[in-house]
Amino acid sequence: MRFNKYPVLRLLIALVIGILIAYFIEFSFIKWYYFFPILAMLSFLAFPRKYLFPYRFRYFTGSYIYFAFIVLGILTLRYHSLKVNSNYIGKYVNSANQILVKVIEPPRQTEKTVKLFVSIKSCNTIKTSQFCYGKAVLYLQKDSNALNIVFGDILVINKNLKPIQQPSSPDQFDYASYLSLQDIYYQQYIKSGEWYVVDNESKYSITRYAISIRQKLLQILEQNSVHGDELSVAAGMILGQRDLLSPELRKSYAGAGAMHILCVSGLHVGIIYLILNFLFIKLSNRHRDLAIKAFIILVSIWIYAIITGLSPSVVRSAIMFTFITLGKRNGRKTNIIGSISSSALALLILNPNLLFDIGFQLSYSAVFAIVILQKHLVRLWTPINGFVYTIWNLIIVSIAAQIGTAPLSIYYFHQFPNLFIVTNLIVIPAAYLIIVLGLFVLLFSFIPVVSAFIGKGLSYTLLALNNIITYIEHLPYAVSRDLYISLPILILTFLLIISISYWLIKQKKQFIYVNLLLVILSLLFFTQNYDRDNEFIIYPDKESLYMAIYSNNEAWIICDTSIYNNPNKMSFQVKEHELHKGIRKRHFILLDSLQKVETKTFSIDFPYCKIGNIMLNLDGKRETDSLYNIRCNYYIFNSLTKNNIVPNDKTTKIIICNNISPWIRKKLIYNAKKQSVLYFDIKENGAWRIRF
Repeated sequence: MRFNKYPVLRLLIALVIGILIAYFIEFSFIKWYYFFPILAMLSFLAFPRKYLFPYRFRYFTGSYIYFAFIVLGILTLRYHSLKVNSNYIGKYVNSANQILVKVIEPPRQTEKTVKLFVSIKSCNTIKTSQFCYGKAVLYLQKDSNALNIVFGDILVINKNLKPIQQPSSPDQFDYASYLSLQDIYYQQYIKSGEWYVVDNESKYSITRYAISIRQKLLQILEQNSVHGDELSVAAGMILGQRDLLSPELRKSYAGAGAMHILCVSGLHVGIIYLILNFLFIKLSNRHRDLAIKAFIILVSIWIYAIITGLSPSVVRSAIMFTFITLGKRNGRKTNIIGSISSSALALLILNPNLLFDIGFQLSYSAVFAIVILQKHLVRLWTPINGFVYTIWNLIIVSIAAQIGTAPLSIYYFHQFPNLFIVTNLIVIPAAYLIIVLGLFVLLFSFIPVVSAFIGKGLSYTLLALNNIITYIEHLPYAVSRDLYISLPILILTFLLIISISYWLIKQKKQFIYVNLLLVILSLLFFTQNYDRDNEFIIYPDKESLYMAIYSNNEAWIICDTSIYNNPNKMSFQVKEHELHKGIRKRHFILLDSLQKVETKTFSIDFPYCKIGNIMLNLDGKRETDSLYNIRCNYYIFNSLTKNNIVPNDKTTKIIICNNISPWIRKKLIYNAKKQSVLYFDIKENGAWRIRF
């Protein structure tokens, strides 16, 4: 692979660098729409052998063009955000009492609410009515009216919005940052009667039409014996709708390493492309026939992309196969890396926040790894038997894809499917069969006998696939879980993969030293991969009490009965932090159980806990303090505490847990302020922790 053969890839790298610079560094520019046209014109004029510079200055002009795309990346991310708009909703959110919004995605049902993603059109304040811009997430109380909301509905909500809260526990999933990449910074829970529909602006939009078609196609599958879990998998694989998947089935597919087949992407669009190519294989190579074939393939691919929701992975795949189809239409050999790079470049210019989307990262990592490594790995062995050669190709594709995605999977999901080769040998052929059968069910739906017969076959195929995936996921050592790598190690791992791949492909000895350097750096950073500091932390759960002492890769959990009887109740809040701490063993201690614990770093003798030189009172009681001449540094008030008496000692600090009753909490804060005693309110400030 020669890097200079792929100019679009080089421009893509420059754009990505610019987006990353803008993401991590705050810039203030003049209005970009004044600045960018000048830069674009100079970039065009800077081509060698053109207008400004002769060919001997090609390195200067090339560097200038790369610089232009770096600036383009900075500008697109900086000014893509709606927050820079002069009429952004954030300027009116505190005074607005009525807001007009538009539903911009299909509603999603949860157990108690209907979740809506909306764009804001205008708001009313006490003084005026104001056009404004922005996005928000609304949670409507579930009732018959909320269930009837559709894409494009215009709603009036008689309630103000509130900012999405930052995570209250360390290392917890940052939902606010995740939504900020979609320009969403506000949310609100809306009760019945606090909203009403006034209109629908998308009666004739492509998106609403696509949603309507998808629902009808889903009904056709259901009418032809595809039900339950089989329907949910068919909806994901054929129509790109994953909302129907049960948590258990989603976990099984993720654990077996088969989650990629449930999201319509390059694999699914590629299958459609191969089917269409097969149907038109008998056409001649005449100019007119090639044009007809290209037109039908392109129209079919984009109709399929629209029906499946125009997700980034589908759009990327559709754009890539568009380039391939047009290339073949003109009789040229297509450059697959150039096609992939072009699709990524176009998508990132339109929406630079996609760079931080997990699906986008996984998709492109897998495709680039397959395209670059597959043809070199497959040469390691050439089976004579055609069937064996096909199996060998599937294995190599699976290995190449895992090389590209494994670091990201470990970084984001902390797991690795050990049996991914076995899984892909099953699911990839199954995906072909299921998509073909599903399309036949839909195409022959006007002949009930035929579609019902094919539907039965589809249902049995899906049932068999689900059972196999569940069986694989439950095999011993099928999945390595609770893996953790830091961001520097993730970056170094990708650099090492690129360096080793280039060394193996080009056989350049100099890269041995680069590889050794990257391995040494990775090992050095791995020594700092975990946070080894001893720590005492109280998590901010409003129903339960969860206090933890982390020391020497072990966790001692001091908790109430609800946690003691259900240790996984708090896993969402604590799991990421425990992975970061490298916790390998957990001990549960029931609060007020009179259990004594003593280690080299701390001791517990209820209600006291001594960590280093710090003494904590775990339930705010002080009856025995003077009796045993104990002086506490911190008093922890929780749901078991029956008093609101603040210690009259300005050298101590009180910690108010989130699960304490509201009136005691209010009284404690009042007394602390009155007596000038330091306090920490976990409900207001999030988790409280100290290192020792």
